[in-house]
Amino acid sequence: MSYSHGSVNAESQSPSPWAASGTSTSSPKHSHTGSSLTAKVLGSFRSQRPYQQLPSGDRDLGIVLEDLPGGDRSNPPALPRPGRRGVDRSAKGVDSDDDEHGSIGFDISSFGGGPIEPQRSLSPTGLRDESERNLRREQGNYAAEFHQLEKLEAQGITNGLGGGMFGSRTDITPQPDGSLAQHSSKPSVDANTVRSRVGLTRGKSIRDIAQREAKQRQQMVVVNEYVGVDLSALGGSARDFGAGDGGRAVDGTSNQSFYFPEDPKMPNWRPISMRWPYISLLIFLATALAALQEVLFRLSDTRSRQVPKEGLLRFKSPRELNIWQYFCWKYLPTIVAVTYGVMWQVVDFEVKRLEPYYQLSKPTGALAEESLSIDYLTFWHYLTPLKAIKYRHWAVVYCSVATLLASSIAPTLLSASIILTPAQRLRKPGEYKFVSIHHIWSRFLSGAFLAVAVLGLLLLWQLRRKSGLLSDPKGIAGIAAMANKSHILMDFQGLDIEKEAKIHKRLRNRRYVLHKSSLWQGEYVRNQDQRSERRKVQNPHPLMLRKKAGIPYIMSIAAFMGVIPVLVFNTKANTVTEKAPWLLTAGAVVIKLMWNTLECGIRMMEPFYILSRRHAPSKTLTLDYTGTIPGVMPIVALRNGHFLVALVGFNAILAEVLTVCVSSFGVKGSDFLNIDAGQPDGEETFRSFWVSLSLALSILLSLAISACIVYYHRGSAFLPREPGTIASVLAFIHQSKMLWDFVDTEKMNAKQMTIHLEELGKKYGFGWFKGRDKKRHCGVDEEELTQSYTLGIDLNDALNPWENLDHL
Repeated sequence: MSYSHGSVNAESQSPSPWAASGTSTSSPKHSHTGSSLTAKVLGSFRSQRPYQQLPSGDRDLGIVLEDLPGGDRSNPPALPRPGRRGVDRSAKGVDSDDDEHGSIGFDISSFGGGPIEPQRSLSPTGLRDESERNLRREQGNYAAEFHQLEKLEAQGITNGLGGGMFGSRTDITPQPDGSLAQHSSKPSVDANTVRSRVGLTRGKSIRDIAQREAKQRQQMVVVNEYVGVDLSALGGSARDFGAGDGGRAVDGTSNQSFYFPEDPKMPNWRPISMRWPYISLLIFLATALAALQEVLFRLSDTRSRQVPKEGLLRFKSPRELNIWQYFCWKYLPTIVAVTYGVMWQVVDFEVKRLEPYYQLSKPTGALAEESLSIDYLTFWHYLTPLKAIKYRHWAVVYCSVATLLASSIAPTLLSASIILTPAQRLRKPGEYKFVSIHHIWSRFLSGAFLAVAVLGLLLLWQLRRKSGLLSDPKGIAGIAAMANKSHILMDFQGLDIEKEAKIHKRLRNRRYVLHKSSLWQGEYVRNQDQRSERRKVQNPHPLMLRKKAGIPYIMSIAAFMGVIPVLVFNTKANTVTEKAPWLLTAGAVVIKLMWNTLECGIRMMEPFYILSRRHAPSKTLTLDYTGTIPGVMPIVALRNGHFLVALVGFNAILAEVLTVCVSSFGVKGSDFLNIDAGQPDGEETFRSFWVSLSLALSILLSLAISACIVYYHRGSAFLPREPGTIASVLAFIHQSKMLWDFVDTEKMNAKQMTIHLEELGKKYGFGWFKGRDKKRHCGVDEEELTQSYTLGIDLNDALNPWENLDHL
């Protein structure tokens, strides 16, 4: 692409290439004219409001103000002159009749801050010469700005992508003398500049000043970290157009900082499970369950001291109890505890999934390691609170601890708190047995429920924050829609198939912001200002989906299946369950938690597995099982034809039932082997015992078989890394051509996005493709792709590696 710099021709006298109207453009995919190049970069953002004069701001703030008026370039408007108090006073032009030479010139040498020197007048000939010099200088401006646009085009920032960087913004540049140079820029090349510089006030950091300016001006403020030479004084005022063409750090990311005003109408979408009515219900239930447990204990304790001795229930044989009494004793408490735990799991899923967006929506955003690169869903449930404490994500801390207490600790303590007296070894035939509440385990259980209530209150307090989301950010499409306004995608150049550790290293010097439903680059952070973290090279497959974890898990299920009959039918082993009645329940809870981790991995990987098989329908981009309610997920998966996901979700429900079944195995199984001997004199009937035992063993068998199926079909890695973080997904799509279809979609909800993509009628896949920058990339894009992805094979190294030397 070439441009004329030195002569005044018809093209140079045409309207500015930034003009909002009157510009003829051809197809951006084939034309290489200046106007088409501009159209590629600006896209739908070509139309701009008329530029307005900005106030000079605080008298103590060292700034440089730019006034960019429009108008005829052959008759430049008069330049405004800054007053002492920062108020711009425009110098009025004088007609030719008022001066013998026909015009009055203005000396602009004082723009550095010095006094105005005596004016010199220009004759009509001199004015024409000056106008020609201005035109040539503006042609240089055009060429310089087009070179900037070419750089963006080479990196794939075209057809409206990154258009948010071309709107109103203020640039601040720290100067060597300690002052700040500030100007407000818009996409206009017929600009005249007025500057005034004052020293930087002591005690004010650049961050504070930039944030204040963003708030006052209600527009983006850009701070350039370093400036070598002010090139705007050399005949052209080529400006930065965002992160992609400013100074670049050693790791390839921009070292500019971006600040945004607080959004007075920040959206605050959140799922029902994270709203105050639902969490208040959980708090109320926890308090009620704690109170109920205490009431039952006191009632049991009072009756046990009576003469004759009583309990909550008294019987010689279980046949004396009606069905309702027997059900309330053996199954109802565990069912209530398990159901309450599932209610907390629903909240836990959503809090972990949406926490990165809450961090990004803070006024100054968040570091990448705290937001874009964080993944709680596939992390071990027991270790999640420790990880959340490290990053001070208190909502995740409170929710994960409450979920562990409600879904794991409470059912285990409940099975130990309800006892039958006298002890099994002390019972005599024909004597009464009493259902009682154990005084120690009961107090622990009440304390657990009260702790859950307190954690619920703390969670409710934390969720006063606003999410910054307009709707559910479902799937790949939800992330892609947020990444089309800024130049955030340029931070992921060359990270297509890199591991999480390298992505973290690239992004560690940057804060990121969720503003106006879009993801933006935020403050540039130096190494010494942030926590250093060493990340191990991660396996590209979730841990619970790898065979190294799957085989031991299947073996543990088989071992548990063998332990149950031994503890139930062996007379000597019965003493174990008598002394530790919570043991089998605890084992069932561990199996359930591990299955939940496996289920999270399947939920997360399913859309990418479908894409890896190529020619996937458009609804795959909005497919997101991670935010689906556990009990509803199998039904949704069956409706979508994803039978493996449905199988895993159905077994997750069975794992909850397993906890209920094993809580009733505190009996001698040998008493139930001989039916002709009559009804055993214990706490189980023949029917209840064999139904519970058969159901428990069947569930364990189902879990083992389903796990084998999962590891057969999903046990091998098919992606270069886990797609569990926002950063990982952005690296997969940063050069995708499909992103052009997501321009101006950041305010669509999931349903609207699905309709939008279906109307396009495209198919999508995961593999190798030719990106917007005309280079080979690996990730998600519209079909036809160049080639499917094979684990461990990098086509950039295997085929024509010299084409991608810039990524080495």
